[in-house]
Amino acid sequence: MLDFVSPEHHQPLTPAADGSALVGADGARYPIRDGIPDFVPASGSEEPPHGNQDFYRTRAHEYDLGNNVMFKMLLAEEEPVREDLAASLMLRPGARVLEIGCGTCRDTVHLLRRDATVYAGDLSYEMLAIGKQRLQDAGADFSRVRLFRGDAMRLPFPDGSFDAAFHFGGLNLFPDVAGALKEMARVVKAGGRVVAGDESVGPWLADTEFAKILKNSNPLFAHVAPLDRIPVNARDVSCRWVLNGSFYLISFEVGAGEPQLDLDVEFPGWRGGSHRTRYFGRLEGVSPQLRETIVSRAAAEGMSIVAWLEKTLRKATEAD
Repeated sequence: MLDFVSPEHHQPLTPAADGSALVGADGARYPIRDGIPDFVPASGSEEPPHGNQDFYRTRAHEYDLGNNVMFKMLLAEEEPVREDLAASLMLRPGARVLEIGCGTCRDTVHLLRRDATVYAGDLSYEMLAIGKQRLQDAGADFSRVRLFRGDAMRLPFPDGSFDAAFHFGGLNLFPDVAGALKEMARVVKAGGRVVAGDESVGPWLADTEFAKILKNSNPLFAHVAPLDRIPVNARDVSCRWVLNGSFYLISFEVGAGEPQLDLDVEFPGWRGGSHRTRYFGRLEGVSPQLRETIVSRAAAEGMSIVAWLEKTLRKATEAD
């Protein structure tokens, strides 16, 4: 199993002698409660958790009832939908998966069926306790699942620790959606997948009574799929809507940095040049080096760049 690291500095942690906590070299201490390590800063900390902790703590026992109602009202069968969500990760046998915002582990059960090792975390200990009982009732192999209490913005794992990361059903309430998706991508290895989704009626349904009824009962359905929050290192990005068009599901493969271009491919036609000369040169089709020469010569003659270019080009054309 993967060892946890400190969420602040990603440094190794060791178990305390009495097994009550994980301890960092800097003295940071992360308590373990009923086998679940807690990486959320204590109340009063200078760095509060990023999420609606009170909302889920006070509604933990109502959460499953709400899920049951949601599937019924959307005329959807829960098991096939959750199997479809798990399948979107395209997991290979033995894959290591991170689930953020696992709640009461309704999706965790389906991830474990795919012969994966799952690290399932949530901001609410109350949710995790219910989830742990659900996994026990389902006969889950606890050698392949680790529960932890953690903040989606401060994950206790090194870079590239997982083959995939998954979240469904809470992203709209994250105060920094872009940061959460970026952090999920950080802990997934290159070529791995990130899948995340939440309430949002599809845009083609925006003016329907279906949409108006859902938004009237739950304003979260008015959220827009956060395509502009996807990290720049995302590749093969897709967004589809599930549950009769009421939830978005964003999927992408993790790459490295921004997409790359061959900057030196020459364009055909009268304009010519390349991406390098057009963008970095900032002058029509000239190299960055020539641009610097022009800037220097114009300055030496006390002229603006435009004036120097007009004089030089006029002289050259008159000579022809």
